[in-house]
Amino acid sequence: MGLRRHQVENLIRRGPNFYWRARIPVGFEAAGKNTRLSLSLRLSDRKIASVVARRLNALLVEIELLPGARMATREQLAKIFALESEAVRAEIDNLDRGAKRLGSLRDPEQRDADRHVGYAYRLLEAYGPTGTLNFEPGSDVREALIEAGASEDDIPAIAETFRSESEGVRADLRGQSRGRFLRDVLHRMAQVGLDDTGLNRDAASEEIFRARADALLASAEDSRKPNLNKLSRPPAPSPIEAPPVPPPPKPQILWTVDAPVQPTPFAERPPANPAPPAQANVDASTAAHDAAVPGRTDLPLSRFDEEVDKMIANKGKEWTAETAADARVLVNLFRGILEEHGVMHSGQITQTHVAALRQHFNQVIPSWGRSPRLRTLSTQAMREESARIVAEEKAKGKPGKIGLAATTIRRHLGNLTHFQTHLKASNYTIADWTLKSLRPRKPKRGDVRHQQVKPGPDQVRPLFDLPIFTGQLSADKPETPGELVFHSANYFLPMLFTYLGSRRNEFASLMVNDIVLEGGRWAINIKPNKYRTVKNTQSERMLPVPTELLRLNFLDYVTRLKELGHELLFPELYSPFRKTQDLGDRFYKDFVPIAKKCMPDELWQRPIHALRGGAGF
Repeated sequence: MGLRRHQVENLIRRGPNFYWRARIPVGFEAAGKNTRLSLSLRLSDRKIASVVARRLNALLVEIELLPGARMATREQLAKIFALESEAVRAEIDNLDRGAKRLGSLRDPEQRDADRHVGYAYRLLEAYGPTGTLNFEPGSDVREALIEAGASEDDIPAIAETFRSESEGVRADLRGQSRGRFLRDVLHRMAQVGLDDTGLNRDAASEEIFRARADALLASAEDSRKPNLNKLSRPPAPSPIEAPPVPPPPKPQILWTVDAPVQPTPFAERPPANPAPPAQANVDASTAAHDAAVPGRTDLPLSRFDEEVDKMIANKGKEWTAETAADARVLVNLFRGILEEHGVMHSGQITQTHVAALRQHFNQVIPSWGRSPRLRTLSTQAMREESARIVAEEKAKGKPGKIGLAATTIRRHLGNLTHFQTHLKASNYTIADWTLKSLRPRKPKRGDVRHQQVKPGPDQVRPLFDLPIFTGQLSADKPETPGELVFHSANYFLPMLFTYLGSRRNEFASLMVNDIVLEGGRWAINIKPNKYRTVKNTQSERMLPVPTELLRLNFLDYVTRLKELGHELLFPELYSPFRKTQDLGDRFYKDFVPIAKKCMPDELWQRPIHALRGGAGF
């Protein structure tokens, strides 16, 4: 498990991944006795890792020279994203108006151009303005584009657009020119009060790339067919003259011989100040709700995100980052359903819209949230695309699945109730809808446990015949047999799950100091740390280090990590460039694709959980 240095300063390789390990400047007194800063780049490609290492070297020098410069906060970056998104959407709207005048609003070439540029900006967000991306068949970049929804015919145009945009951005950020992109970056930084440093420029650039990619890909998916129901706008009342109030009707007298005189009952007379007629798309239940709760405020749909952030802030540490993300996803879906039905504000929401959201869950594929393309679609387009994908899978003889799992639907509807309660507490107009008969039945105790795949020893044994455990050809080819064995998360974690059966994130986020000598035996101390919490107080426990891991030099691995200055037991799972750190998910995405390629039989569903189930946990 030796280190291998490369020509780029501070760039080293340990196992399959590259690390940036720089000496901390002397002026940084807060570093204490630590003389090295070690970060896992989570990259195995030497060219890309070299680019990232050079940028980190430059940033370290800049931080040393400008110690007073402030780093970008999450709130400032979110504002940059919002400002850029609004600007790009406004520019797209202006182009659409011009296309209407020229009669080319539905021109497929314009949508293709939006898609190509959108994917180019998505690559800039993911890889930065590097000119070394490989778009050849079989490359990771090409496969990622195809998985995201690009076609084979789109790849050449996307590659050319990426190279063109990347060249201009590199020249701007390196100070070789002062083009439009650099002016946009500096303008956005000035709008949010961000100091002009190289690190802040990079952070702002990433948000701008993301905003442009989201807006352009959403524009490409838009069919540009106008919704005639939404084009008409109600006339605004005159600010000077109040509308005339009609006088009360006079009693109606029927002048016939047979009919008696029938005056209009007093109770049927209209009030002196009649309320304006309700809009056509608002039903009677909403109007009754508004009348029953005076003094409340209607919340426009455009401010739903703002209220979600407030709700999450109110929850504080009660909610994890994953729970907060689920709440945002639910509110975005609900807003899409409301927009689809012509709702403008919270006072117009009825039980009908809640039922429509529930039906939406039945008509989308379970994996829609993992597709960047599907996430940008409207709710109606999402259902249509899901139906098309399922039809294609069934045509190929595959069991096309549609509809979310019952547990997922229960989680979404629970978040909907949280949002409803928050709006009520914040004095916004919101109806008292019900989820009775809409929420799936809660599984009985033990149902989920019995449904989980539990592979036996004969099924688990082939997993440990993978080249990861028996020897692989190189760090870049873990699925090819060879003579090299790399001690890493992919090597030790599957054994820990099989022998001890703990939760994925509990083991993936272990610290080197969690391996302790307890009562003369080596043990693993499961406790909260800065990378993850534990489920409850009872989850804090001591587990013995399996004898097989001791035989495979696990303790030597831990000692070597301590010598290198690492605090995480599996540091390659951590990336300083990710906003959220779920090391268990990172391991899953690294290990499972390799296992699927190498297993002689089809891998089980939820394979890591299946390992725990097979062990009896």
